[in-house]
Amino acid sequence: MKKVEFLLAELNKKIKMFGDDSRKHKKMHRGFRYSAFAFSAVASLLAGLALYLPEQQTIFNVVILTVGALSGVIASIEGIRKPDELWIHERTTYHLLNDLKREVEYRQASELTEAQVDELFTRLQNLLANAGEKWSSGIVGLSNDQELN
Repeated sequence: MKKVEFLLAELNKKIKMFGDDSRKHKKMHRGFRYSAFAFSAVASLLAGLALYLPEQQTIFNVVILTVGALSGVIASIEGIRKPDELWIHERTTYHLLNDLKREVEYRQASELTEAQVDELFTRLQNLLANAGEKWSSGIVGLSNDQELN
């Protein structure tokens, strides 16, 4: 396998991975948001019903507390997982990888020298390393002495 073929294969793998991950985190983010909206609406509706039907107020209060607790759990999970930040980070990296792939394919139209392919591969490595550093420092907030898993 020629170096340029290896480079394109790696680009294709990483583009697919970042595309799939960004779609997953976009779906997760929207699911959390829609759930939070729904629980807020249900809690408001139940509070109104508790006032309208005072003889069943105890039942409504218990359900309102349950809905409020579930809403808190969802907000906490969303805060820990940070799917919105992951989605944006992965989508940005996805587009950068596609830009690099387009450049490789364009430059491949004329014969690339081994040094040019090496330079493009180094750019791929740097792009992925920078994405990993941004993920660990900005999104998951790991300090330098913590180990990445």
